[in-house]
Amino acid sequence: MFGTGHPQPPHRKEVAMQIVRQQARSFADTELTVDMPDDSHVAAPPPGLPVRFSVIYTMGEYLCMVREHAAFLLRHEAPDVKRRRVRRPLQLGAAAWGLAGVAVLAGGPGWVSGLLLALGMLAFGSLPGTVSFWTVLLCPPVFLLKQRHMSRSEFVIDGAGIERTTRQGTLRRGWDEVTAVRRYSRGYLLMLRRGAIPIPFRCLDSGQQERLRAFMCARSA
Repeated sequence: MFGTGHPQPPHRKEVAMQIVRQQARSFADTELTVDMPDDSHVAAPPPGLPVRFSVIYTMGEYLCMVREHAAFLLRHEAPDVKRRRVRRPLQLGAAAWGLAGVAVLAGGPGWVSGLLLALGMLAFGSLPGTVSFWTVLLCPPVFLLKQRHMSRSEFVIDGAGIERTTRQGTLRRGWDEVTAVRRYSRGYLLMLRRGAIPIPFRCLDSGQQERLRAFMCARSA
């Protein structure tokens, strides 16, 4: 009953043979394939299930969306427009700084050379590579002003359109007024004929994101 006949561990050769047999199984026996549905075939949500959420925007996500949207617009400009955006500031800046140097050498008034130097700096500052700088410099005051007037936004989105309620009132826009939908790293940006509506990902659960995508796909159908 209390004998010492304990089972012996498998021999190393047996373990090796088991490993070989396991590796010999075909990959198809253990493969799991998940096919993602195509966006154009996403089923429309039931009409009684609108997407409801509230949001208090943060400075970080506001600056991120503005910067990414500006970069998107610059990337998709026509080649000749891109060349003009680089060539003209360089020409204007070089001309202004050259005239400033001439004014200094000629002993002209200091305000003239200072004004020309400032114009040159503004010209160089309008180059496409300075988008991030201007975003950080100019957007925070705009964001703080918006937050003062509508700190919290309540959204109701359904098949008919988008409704946003703040302490300033209620804004309603139909899907026919949405010209484009951009997906950026922090959320969606609904482009309207005048203005845009940002929708951060953090405000939506997985089910709400699926319903919102379905509304967007139905709008583009």
